[in-house]
Amino acid sequence: MTGSRAVPAALAEAIDLLRCPRCGGAFSLTAATVRCDRGHAFDLARQGYVNLTGAAQPPHADSPAMVAARAELLDSGRYAVLSDALAAASPPAARDVVDVGTGTGHYAAAVLDVRPEARALGLDISVAACRRAARRHPRLAVATADAWGALPVVDDGVDVVLSVFSPRNAVEFARVLRPDGCVITVTPGAHHLAELRGTFGLLGVQEDKEQRLIEVFRAAGLTTADQQLVEQVDPWTADDAVRSILMGPNAFHTRVDQVRAAAAALAWPRPVTLSCVITRWSR
Repeated sequence: MTGSRAVPAALAEAIDLLRCPRCGGAFSLTAATVRCDRGHAFDLARQGYVNLTGAAQPPHADSPAMVAARAELLDSGRYAVLSDALAAASPPAARDVVDVGTGTGHYAAAVLDVRPEARALGLDISVAACRRAARRHPRLAVATADAWGALPVVDDGVDVVLSVFSPRNAVEFARVLRPDGCVITVTPGAHHLAELRGTFGLLGVQEDKEQRLIEVFRAAGLTTADQQLVEQVDPWTADDAVRSILMGPNAFHTRVDQVRAAAAALAWPRPVTLSCVITRWSR
């Protein structure tokens, strides 16, 4: 090891899962750099992740404010029923997990907590998300990557691909998956946050979303193995509602002061439905 910066243990453990996004070569790791056998080098951030995009993050990447709102809501336990169900859905024998669109690393950490022999690689286009995810779990390695592009992951290399409310690049999922592995997706159910959608005029859930997802995955050689609906109605506070709106795509279409003002005009707590579809896909 060279230099004064310590190599993140999780990244050192997962370096064999990564491949160079420029040439597909294998990586080696020093204290400050991830380098492939053809000499392409990527610097390690002091927060413990590696940036493999080689470019500024795009406008659609989650902002620091969005990531902070997501972390606050998830840490409050509002989505605990989903975290528990997702962890239970991960195969007991899974050892290598890739979480595409990892965000804060919350769901990858939930899987790692119940799979003590597993390691995980979290990928996200947002620098703010990667900074936070890199501190989330000692067995979670983190890299910046575009979920819609070629993933910087080796062929046939992982047991589980997670995609929780994130882009679903089915062709790439199938490429990195081992023959006996599985993809686990989480998508919003028909009633997900229905009370907030109606009250705040939020983006809706497309009626044909599940059917289109099936068609895309089938074209990539993946088929539904099993599926479950996770639903729960809880009394939410105004802060819960505001965080939920500001942590996702709705944040790009609304102003913070408007959301807070609208929430302040309502009586709280009020019931809010969490409705999520967990689907496990296999080859």
